[in-house]
Parts: sequence; structure tokens; C-alpha cells
Amino acid sequence: MHTELIKVPREQAALLYRKYKEHVAYSKPIDWEIQRCYQLLASGKVIIRAIESIKQAGLNREFLPKLAIAPATAAACHLRRYRDGRIIMSPDNKFWRHEKRNIHCGEETFAFPEQCFAPLTWDSTRREGYTDHKAIMPIIPIHLRPKRGLENYHVLWEAEWKRVVPVDPFLLRRIGQSDLWVVVAHWDLSEVERAVLSTRV
Repeated sequence: MHTELIKVPREQAALLYRKYKEHVAYSKPIDWEIQRCYQLLASGKVIIRAIESIKQAGLNREFLPKLAIAPATAAACHLRRYRDGRIIMSPDNKFWRHEKRNIHCGEETFAFPEQCFAPLTWDSTRREGYTDHKAIMPIIPIHLRPKRGLENYHVLWEAEWKRVVPVDPFLLRRIGQSDLWVVVAHWDLSEVERAVLSTRV
């Protein structure tokens, strides 16, 4: 799975981290996010832009996003694809909660405006202006699963918007409110894990 990496050499990240730390008395929340990112990069962590990765990955042959993101506690990622190109990803299918809000990246729900993806050309006689889909959430292997605070993590994976078990997810933790995510783990589901998950589909 291709993702949008944040590329800063470790030495440069360490230098910039110290610069931000020197002026911490004058810092704002946005400065903390930048400082934290430099600190993690300096320690060798991998940081990606998950939302941008979804946009850049684009659509599959069914005109649905190739990647999905959902809280690690979710059972699935629910998708609403609008005729004008808008897309909402949510851990539940209660889209009425989000339709009237101008959400770009929420705590659990991610909304992509119409310019992110190409609009659909549906038959004008179709009454609904959207279609609904669902992708199964991958299993997080027990040795990679956080022992506490699982609700603070998200999973990014190559989505199959049908009853198909996913293959190669990323476990992520968000830095503040930015589109900056620390890669906590990356794995391929084993044949056993896929078989167990398939019985729950």
C-alpha cells in the first residue's frame, strides 16, 4: 500500500525539535504538533499523511476509494458516496449526523469534499443522490494491539467495499488534529487470521 510519507532526515528533525523545545514558553497547540512530529521523526518513527494518502490513492474500478480509515475499535468502515463526488467514511452508518456539518477530519468520521474525487454520472431518474458501502475492519494481531487506549488509534487499509477480508493494514496514532499519523504497526493478515475473520463477515 502506497502512503504519503513525511520525509525529514533524522539529524535535521532532531535539530528542529530542539529549536521548538527552546521556545516552548511561547508555543501554541499547533507548535506542539510540529514539535512532536520532529521528535518522533528524530527517534526513527515513520509518519504518514493518512487523509492525503486516501486522496492520492484515488478510486477503484467501482469508483470507490482504494483506501479506508476507521477507529481501531470499529467493526467496519461505512462509506457514503455522493453523486457530486463527496465521500464520508464513518465507523457507523448514521450518516444523517454528518450530512449537514462541514467536517473535513473528525474524531471518528472523515468527510471528503466533492473536489477530492470525481463526480458520478448516474441515471437522472435515480432518486437517491448517494450509494452506501461497507469495508470489513482488519484484525489487529494481539501482539501488535495496544494494551490500553485502543480508542486512540486508527487503522488504514486497502479497502474491499464488499464482504472480503482485508490484507495489509497500518495501525496509526494521530498527532493532534493535523493530517500527521505515527505508524505504530504494519502487518499482513495471516491465512489463519483471514479465515477466522471471514467467518464473522
